[in-house]
Amino acid sequence: MKVAIIGAGASGLACAVSLIKKVKENNLPLSVTVFEANDKAGKKILATGNGRCNLMNKNEGDYYFCRDGFVRFALNKYNVKSNLDFFASLGLYTRSDEEGRIYPLSNQASGVLDALRLACEGYGVKLVTDYTVNIVKKENGKFIINNDLCFDKLVLACGGKAAVKKFNGYELLDQLGHNVTKVYPSLTKLEVRDSKLVKPLKGIRQKGVFTLYEGNKKIATEKGELLFTDYGISGIAVMQLSAFAVRCKGDIKINADFVNELTYEELVLAIERFARNSPGLINENLLSGLVSKRLGWSVLKASGISLDGYSGLLTKKEIKMISSRLKSFEFIISGYKGFEEAQVTAGGADTALFKSKTMESVKVKGLYCIGELLDVDGLCGGYNLHWAWSSGRLCADSIINEQLSRKG
Repeated sequence: MKVAIIGAGASGLACAVSLIKKVKENNLPLSVTVFEANDKAGKKILATGNGRCNLMNKNEGDYYFCRDGFVRFALNKYNVKSNLDFFASLGLYTRSDEEGRIYPLSNQASGVLDALRLACEGYGVKLVTDYTVNIVKKENGKFIINNDLCFDKLVLACGGKAAVKKFNGYELLDQLGHNVTKVYPSLTKLEVRDSKLVKPLKGIRQKGVFTLYEGNKKIATEKGELLFTDYGISGIAVMQLSAFAVRCKGDIKINADFVNELTYEELVLAIERFARNSPGLINENLLSGLVSKRLGWSVLKASGISLDGYSGLLTKKEIKMISSRLKSFEFIISGYKGFEEAQVTAGGADTALFKSKTMESVKVKGLYCIGELLDVDGLCGGYNLHWAWSSGRLCADSIINEQLSRKG
């Protein structure tokens, strides 16, 4: 039996390694060929986690967008422990940080790719790079690639449109009679309507609690870090909220609480006390003990406070206004950065047409779809790679189990 995998990314490589290992263990007559459009396998893996590769997260849970809990079976069967054991069998060991994010012990994404790549080479996976699959069809029970190559099983592991130059996965799905849901760039940077608000703050990082609203409806809240850019806002907390923002249909905004450690009342008292005890302090220095200096200036300007005035002259009403701004600094979101700057793709192959317990198509026998190509996406923190490993391994085991049942 011949299996073709289109895409040498995280899910495709995990599937290939799992397949070939069990082929050797069970002495099965099965070959695996992986086709990759880029000149090297796993390029996107190298970019994950800022080059460190955030493999998974110890905090397993409902961190995914998908239809009808499609991810549950794969993630439960191939949980964090199972995937860590899988990588340990390839010689890759890991560590976790205080947020539960799991990284290779070497702290290098290249170590993850090497583990997968070397396993493919060692076990005999045929890896064909710099090869674009433009045509796929099924004829007489066989899958034909580019009107030339013939296979018994076909696994689509093409990934999504985010952060790639070459992508035609949706066209291949269409050729095989599978529709694609609407796709969006997700885990991306957000654009702010008033660029004058953020341009002076470019490069500043500020921690806080950030809440996304669609109209007056609260959609999601994230605690973490915000990064100001010349066009808007970024940072992990914002990237998380972007996964919800791209799905909103109405007007959206983010309210930032830059001093979440204090209540509004506590903040008013703290600023009032400091201002009264330092009557000669120039206003531009009033908030430097609470937030970064430039952000403090923006808060004061937004509150109608002159930077060169004296803190001792501030009224109670003005201090309340400053406190309100610090506790609820509003960003009107006008848009988001596209696929070229996004980490993942929201939307994809309609999961209603694939079996969650095998990854096989319900329409075309022998066709499988895994990873980001499916209409599944997760939040930041290793969840998307966890889905890639788990869906790839589930697909491999499904193919192997079918062969073992025939052999038996």
